[in-house]
Amino acid sequence: MLEETLINKKSYFKTKYTGNLEIIDKHINHILEFDTGRTKTNVGGYQSNSITFGFHELINFVTACLNKILEKDKVQCNLNNFWLNINNGKNYNREHIHNVNIMSCVYYHKVCCDKSPLVFTSMLPTIETYEEKFIPQNQDLIFFDGIYPHRVDSCGHNDHERMTIAFNFDIQEEVT
Repeated sequence: MLEETLINKKSYFKTKYTGNLEIIDKHINHILEFDTGRTKTNVGGYQSNSITFGFHELINFVTACLNKILEKDKVQCNLNNFWLNINNGKNYNREHIHNVNIMSCVYYHKVCCDKSPLVFTSMLPTIETYEEKFIPQNQDLIFFDGIYPHRVDSCGHNDHERMTIAFNFDIQEEVT
């Protein structure tokens, strides 16, 4: 199931979702019909409120992948929240972090082009300049520690659209 690729030493892992995309499309359409969205780190575009239903196959896949990635660390994960992002070509997400003891995942349902990467930056920007750009493809999943600063750049094309679903998982050491 999981053929993860270590992107770099700071624990960015990538794999592909192989489940039913039509079910995800139906869930996305339902959300867009009933959720007016919110503004958090998004500049333009649409970000749903935290999703509380559906996406069971995707959630199970993401959770299984994350548990496989984390099994060597003897920790367990529990889904904290997840939400939908839809950005047109000029929209982007400002640099931000999620939290300590959070593993994050982004599922790329629809990618517009290779010009809107997920960019990881240095945790100590005044001491170290660091950028790692992840160029996604459709159905990519990328897992990363939520404490790492990251942003999503715009691609600049008005007629482009990308759809992602972002997840946060609480991470706890296993009790033995």
